Amino acid sequence: MKESVKNILRFSFFGAYENLRDRKCLKQRLKEQNQIISEYTKTNTIKRLQIGCGSNIYEGWLNTDLNNTKNIAFLDAGSQFPIESDSFDYIYSEHLFEHLTISQQLNLLREGARILKKGGVMRIATPSLDFLSNLYTDTNSMTNQDYVKWAISASPYLKNVKEDVKDDSTHYCYVINNFFKAWGHQMIHNYSSIEKLSLQCGYSKVIPCEVGESQIPDLKNIERHGSIIPPKMNLIETMVVELIK
Repeated sequence: MKESVKNILRFSFFGAYENLRDRKCLKQRLKEQNQIISEYTKTNTIKRLQIGCGSNIYEGWLNTDLNNTKNIAFLDAGSQFPIESDSFDYIYSEHLFEHLTISQQLNLLREGARILKKGGVMRIATPSLDFLSNLYTDTNSMTNQDYVKWAISASPYLKNVKEDVKDDSTHYCYVINNFFKAWGHQMIHNYSSIEKLSLQCGYSKVIPCEVGESQIPDLKNIERHGSIIPPKMNLIETMVVELIK
C-alpha cells in the first residue's frame, strides 16, 4: 500500500503530458521527414545532404536539422538516417560535429559512409583543436592576441572575465577553457583525430581544405559560419575536411 502511494506521489501529470506531447511531435516530425526526403530524392539527380542546417537553406540540397520546418527535414545525426544506401553524392555539415558526443560522431560518419555513393564526399567544417593549442603555446602572436581580445569582448560567457580579471595577459586561459564547454561543445578534433576516426568508419581518404575552398564546385564557398562571427576569426578557428568514400 505504501509503495503504491509513493508511486502515485512520484507521478507527474505535467511530465506525462510532456512525454505524450513529445511522442506526438516526434511522430509528426517523422511523417514530414519521410515526405520531404521522398520528394527530394524523386526530383534531384545530383543528391546533396546538409546536416544541421540551422537557418542556412541551400537550393538543390536536402536541408535537415533537429529543428524542422516546412522546408527542413527532421534528422538526428546520432541516429540511423532514413535514406537508402549508396544514394547521395555529397554531404555537408558546418559547426555541428563538435556538438556531438563521440558515439554520435561515429554514427554520423558511419551513416554518411553508408548513404554516399562510391567516390561520394562528406565535407565537415568544425573548430580545430590545433587552433586552441596554438592559443596556449603562442601567446605573443598578434593573430592569437586579436582572437583572444575579440572572444573576451564578444562572448557572453566571458563577460565576467572582461570585468573581473584585470591582467589581460592571462585571458587566453579563460578563452580556451570556455571553448571546450560553451555552446554545447562535446568533442573537438584536430586533423589527425578526425582523419583516423573517418578511416575507421569506412572512408578511403581524408583531405584537409581551407574554408571556402574545394576541388568540387558543389562544395566550394559553402561555409556560412563567417557570417555569424567575423570572417577573420572564423578562418582562425575552423578546420575543414573532405572525406572521400
